Amino acid sequence: MTVAMVRGCENGRKDVKGATRKKRLEPQMDADERGLRKFDGFLCALCAFAAVLLSGCVDQQKEIAQYRQILNEDAPSATPALERGEELTLVRALFLANQDNERLAIRGEDYVQALNDKARAFANFLPTISLQPGYTIVDNAAAASAASAAGRPVGTSGGFKQVGKTLRRFEAPVVGTQNLFRGFRDLASLQASDWTIEQRRQLLLDAQATLLLDVAQAYYQVLKSEANVDVLRKSLEAQQERVRDARGRLDAGTGKPLDLAQAEAQAASTRVTLVQAQGDAANGRTVLAFLIGQPEVSGALRDEYEVPAEWGVIGALLDQAWNSREDYHAAQAVVEAAKYDVEAAIGQYYPSVTLNVAGYLYREAFSDASKWNALLAVNLPIFSAGVIEADVRSAWSRLRQAAMEQSLVRRQVEEEVRERYQDLQTSTEKLRELGAQIRAAAEAYRQAKAGFDAGTAIFLDVLTAQDTLLNSQLELTTETFSQKVAFLNLLRATGRLKLSLARTAATRATTGPTTLPAATTRKVDGE
Repeated sequence: MTVAMVRGCENGRKDVKGATRKKRLEPQMDADERGLRKFDGFLCALCAFAAVLLSGCVDQQKEIAQYRQILNEDAPSATPALERGEELTLVRALFLANQDNERLAIRGEDYVQALNDKARAFANFLPTISLQPGYTIVDNAAAASAASAAGRPVGTSGGFKQVGKTLRRFEAPVVGTQNLFRGFRDLASLQASDWTIEQRRQLLLDAQATLLLDVAQAYYQVLKSEANVDVLRKSLEAQQERVRDARGRLDAGTGKPLDLAQAEAQAASTRVTLVQAQGDAANGRTVLAFLIGQPEVSGALRDEYEVPAEWGVIGALLDQAWNSREDYHAAQAVVEAAKYDVEAAIGQYYPSVTLNVAGYLYREAFSDASKWNALLAVNLPIFSAGVIEADVRSAWSRLRQAAMEQSLVRRQVEEEVRERYQDLQTSTEKLRELGAQIRAAAEAYRQAKAGFDAGTAIFLDVLTAQDTLLNSQLELTTETFSQKVAFLNLLRATGRLKLSLARTAATRATTGPTTLPAATTRKVDGE
């Protein structure tokens, strides 16, 4: 029977004239059909290739913007880079650090990966479609024997065609797969991914707060070191005056060699301390430049941060910490995600239903075959050799572990808040006492200077009183910076160290740390 006659039977045409006309047109129709099939196959393959290429194109800036939007919520659009010798405030240092820091970027990429994991979890609800062309070659003798047993011609058995001593077949199916039910595992995984995203977001904010605190500590450490350098320089001037006084007394016959030796030893010791303080200040600027992502910090540091008079009671601060601490919220999110992981593990006991559909774009030498097929598969686990049970037990273990981590973080937060609150109280009390010490030292220096002018005191008394005043002022300046660091530590402990707070806290501008009260730079007249 010819192909034209078969087609005539399919269309219900029995006349010989129609069959003869189709037989004459058969070569041209077969050629056109083969050409269209090849073109369709080529077009589908081209579309699939283009889809693969397009799926690999990722907008990197858009990916980065997903976590930069969180970090820049309270920051200006852009903070200009620090120029050589330019003055630097604490607020600008915080903005620079937030703008360019690898630690934040690493945490940000963790957040982006969590978003992608959610997209992957959501994809389980959607069908997958793929082009799966296949080209099969089998030995002719094996295929011929199988075809003979089935009573079918070799050329059409299984869609093969004979090429030399082999049988070959080419098919180009488009296969679609859809998960209809998997024991609610997909839903649980999607909900767990939401909590994982929240955890990564909180860890990103926690890394930001930690970085801000590190910058503030480095900033005030530089201020302390430079204040120490300034006082040591002035103290060295006073001690050098003491050396000259002791040498003059020794030359006049009224002094002792021991007094001169002690004065020289103290001056030498001060010079050693000054060198160390200068090195500490230089290292502090290097650390600060590293934290804010700048080549150097060579300009003056202008302190414009003021500690408020009221900090709040310890109970309110603890409540604030549990409501705002990023690491505590991250621990809570881990617990919630672990709960859904348990549900996903238990869902493995339930049956799963999958639908597979295949549509053939092209089947070589297989004209009588179906153009599509569908398979509905149900899988009910009966025996899994304990794998599912192990997965469930592990999921429960991770949940208990996450709960313990949350409890530990909560107790650590409480401990940290109480310690930082006590540190701030201690620093404030020390400042109050140092104020009294400064007043007493200033009065002693005034009386020594007046006694020297009246001839009732020697120049050594004036130098000693001035040195005491300088050291008292250094302690006051250092403790002032320590109090600010203690307050920032308290803000960090309660989860309130934000860029918005840093911006609003810059309420006043003071002179640089190297400018001390007038009494420290006051010169003594006379010899």
